[in-house]
Amino acid sequence: MSTTADELAQRLLPIVMADPVKAKTLADAALRDAERAGDRAAQAVALRTLGLAARARHDAAGADQHLRASIAIARRHRLTQYEAESRMSHALILDDLGRPTAALREIDRAMAELQGQRRTRASMQRALILRRLGFEREAMELYRDALRAFRRSGDAVWEARTLTNRGVLHGFRGNLRLAEADLRAAQALYNRLGMSTAAAQVEHNLGFVAAQAGDVPTALARYDRAHDRLWKTGVDAVSLLDRAELLLSVRLLPEAGTAIRAAIAACTDGHLDSVLGQAQLMMARLALLTGGSGTQESRAAAAAARKVFARQKRAVWIARARVAELAAVVASGRAHRGTLRELRTAGRALIDAGWPHPGWEALLDAAQLAVGLGEHGTAADLLQEAAAAAKLGPAPLRVRWAHVRARLELARGATAEAARVATAGLRIADEYRASLGATELRVRGSVEAAALAGLRLRLALDHGGPREALTWAQRCRSAALSLPPTHPSSDPVVARALTELRRITGELAAAPAGPQRAGRLLRRQRSLEAEIRRRSWRVPGSRPGSRTDVPFASLVAALDRRVLFELLAIDGVLHALVVFPSGGGHRVAHRVVGPIAPVATELEHLRIALSGQILGHGGTSAERVDRGAAALDRLLLDPVADLIGDGPLVLVPTGALHAMPWTLLPRLRGRSMTVAPSAAIWWRVATQPRADGPMVLVGAPSAAQAAAEVAQIAADQPVPPTVLAGERARVAPALAALDGAAIGHIASHGEFRMDNPLFSFLLLADGPLTVYDLSALRRPPALLVLSGCDTGLAEVHPGDELMGLVAALLNMGTATVVASTGPVDDGATRLLMRDLYGHLGAGRSPASALALAQAAADPSVRASTGSFVCFGAG
Repeated sequence: MSTTADELAQRLLPIVMADPVKAKTLADAALRDAERAGDRAAQAVALRTLGLAARARHDAAGADQHLRASIAIARRHRLTQYEAESRMSHALILDDLGRPTAALREIDRAMAELQGQRRTRASMQRALILRRLGFEREAMELYRDALRAFRRSGDAVWEARTLTNRGVLHGFRGNLRLAEADLRAAQALYNRLGMSTAAAQVEHNLGFVAAQAGDVPTALARYDRAHDRLWKTGVDAVSLLDRAELLLSVRLLPEAGTAIRAAIAACTDGHLDSVLGQAQLMMARLALLTGGSGTQESRAAAAAARKVFARQKRAVWIARARVAELAAVVASGRAHRGTLRELRTAGRALIDAGWPHPGWEALLDAAQLAVGLGEHGTAADLLQEAAAAAKLGPAPLRVRWAHVRARLELARGATAEAARVATAGLRIADEYRASLGATELRVRGSVEAAALAGLRLRLALDHGGPREALTWAQRCRSAALSLPPTHPSSDPVVARALTELRRITGELAAAPAGPQRAGRLLRRQRSLEAEIRRRSWRVPGSRPGSRTDVPFASLVAALDRRVLFELLAIDGVLHALVVFPSGGGHRVAHRVVGPIAPVATELEHLRIALSGQILGHGGTSAERVDRGAAALDRLLLDPVADLIGDGPLVLVPTGALHAMPWTLLPRLRGRSMTVAPSAAIWWRVATQPRADGPMVLVGAPSAAQAAAEVAQIAADQPVPPTVLAGERARVAPALAALDGAAIGHIASHGEFRMDNPLFSFLLLADGPLTVYDLSALRRPPALLVLSGCDTGLAEVHPGDELMGLVAALLNMGTATVVASTGPVDDGATRLLMRDLYGHLGAGRSPASALALAQAAADPSVRASTGSFVCFGAG
């Protein structure tokens, strides 16, 4: 062995794990020096370093080239030890290139020439290749033996590498406590050694462990921290796929798709065939979750992935790909008993191989299919095989197990057991939802829980009676809004991004820009919005609160003379639960309203007609609007007309009906009425203590008559309110004034962002006031009037989970919001608001004041005035 070359190796190789870019620069210089000096051993070391640095930068083809050159020089000059060490490194590259069998041959050839500590290092590398081939027990034994040897010799670098690899393997096998311990120990060693890049890679692996445990905010935070430190090393396909898998778990499908496509591109650029199959498999999962024609795409992508894995002889991944193919077959409705048998076989194989989570998923797929095929005994056996998932799996998997079990018990006719299992599953879902701090994650990540909640609600309606159904409707609807609010704008990074976002919006609106400048501004706007969302996802969650349903006695005491009219969508049919005064008390009645489809169609036509009339499109007549409103009145109110009477009403809609301009329906015109996400949320805001505070009026220049509107309202008040109008109506002063106000009023242009409802905004003098900005309020106004277009719209997700301005304000503690469900005319709105505040000043409740103001409005402007709805307490 060459002393100079040994010293070079000791100097260069650790730098690869600290800073691969620097290692490449130093190795290039060392290679030039070695070539000039004719030092072949040093050449081999420098080339090996360049290969490892290329691998650290995710360039498998470049790494292969450098390591082959290192091996050739060492072999040509009979430098056996250097050749063997380069082969040891080359084995990993062969594995990255998707040639695991060749990788094993290469590592075995290296081990035949290595002794002592060097052989132990090669043995650890062999374990990594075996793990990827699915020989995980053998890999675990090799890791254990290598770790002992490295600790005895004091080889801290390789001890850390071994701990990292073993920690990842523990994570894949579901041993999360052991995984966390190994990775924490590895990170501590790397930090002590000054190997920042390696420590950042371990941080990413800790994120993977958190993701396996279902701790989404922690996983995202760790992934982001690692990315911030590793971006210089290039695009890492594995990291992208880990992130994509986490995003899929909370149904952030577009973002997951972006990460998967970037991973596929990175695999192609870096010739990382070992990861390409995993990326294709992830794309199959994405296509399946997308639904529709995605089932065919999913099956094709899974089949392509399976071929890649078969070529690489990776048995575990072959089984996973086959499960994905079969899941697509089930989703397409073409599954049969043969599909069931294959799913069961694949699930068992995965569990036997030490991959419990995907194995349990496959068994639950099979059990769900068995229930659908009427194979109840088989379904019960499969659930028993996957019983560990109900105790040891992450929360979403435990919820799914409960859902399949409840479906089985219901199919058997054991309704009491089905209800018990579903109730237990929903408790798990509540805990998981609370752990997701961000509203977006809570809403999007509740798909399985919403399906289970729907089953529990059907059981209550069919077997428990209207009152029990009312209880479960409260517990199952808009559950995310029942959790404590989070405040993403308290993050300084989010606050700065929101400020810059307002500046860019102002630049875009201020004056026409050339296409290049406008393009740059729009790209920056999208980048800022993405950063704000990512940071908000990291907000830690909370503990689930107490039960969200309200005791019936408490609910009817708060209702007093009001009638509660709650609409439910079950299997394509609208049902109504009505709580109404009867014989000195209150009763709950259930009525079938009718199919959802014609109601949705009429509502869509009405909204188009309203927009056309306000915006002057297509010459839409008032008669067309009136006909649409009358049709909806018949469809929705005829079946319950004898129950809802003509007094004050609390209305809880469902699905698309959250966007209904309810006060346009003939039987609801002039009637005191408020709309709420659920009966429980209505009760919470209706019974909270009344807040004292000032009145704050904000009139933004984005709406032509906003300044005149707030000036008129201010002039009629006995106590002068705080007024921010024109250029004074800026976001920061407005938020500061509104915090702690009793009544707030914002007159401005409003816009509902269908692409991301949390960026829905009110346009103030310095830019948009978004939902994220509103999260800065610690004591939001008890009553907030949003006088602008589309301010009351929300995106509706399964379980009637809502995202929008009104939903956010009710979650934060605002008792009542008056907002519009469509475009409105400035002049008509100004007159409506003058009358609204006149009735409020006379002591009327917001719901009653709005009804009286709308009843007095000119019928010719009903399309505008009727679009305003009272939300919340009323």
